[in-house]
Amino acid sequence: MLKRFFPFLAVVIACSFFCMPVVGAETPAQDQPQLFTNQDLGKYNVPSASRTTGAKTVYQEDGEEYLKGKKKRVLEEHEQDYWCKKASAVKRKIEKACEDVKEAEKEISVANSKNLHSGKKNAPLQKRLEKAKKRVRDAEADLDDLEHEAHRKGVPPGWLRCQT
Repeated sequence: MLKRFFPFLAVVIACSFFCMPVVGAETPAQDQPQLFTNQDLGKYNVPSASRTTGAKTVYQEDGEEYLKGKKKRVLEEHEQDYWCKKASAVKRKIEKACEDVKEAEKEISVANSKNLHSGKKNAPLQKRLEKAKKRVRDAEADLDDLEHEAHRKGVPPGWLRCQT
């Protein structure tokens, strides 16, 4: 009986040798581990790598970062002061023009209360009032332009109100 199964067993064993996949033949190149030799490492060893560099301590690096941050903060503060001063000047200009308008209106009302028919006397006061109103409009337009410029440059709105 063994003689009958022997050829069958021989065929199964022979097929198992020939049908087994070769290890790594079917796996893609990405999945296979990459092997390096000393020659490969020699290609990546550049002369500058063998030289010792001035090693910085952690404290020196922290100090340099602190100084860079301090310089940035100083520049930012100067910039904030710049925008605050510029906005304050325009606001003072608006306030002065508004005071001039109030003063001109007050003078006109006083002149009208004294004389009901003082049209000739009120003409210069009316011109002065119109000029003061124009200065207010111009100053407000300047403030609007400044706000638009600050917005385009990414300036926080609080800087124009002199707030931090």
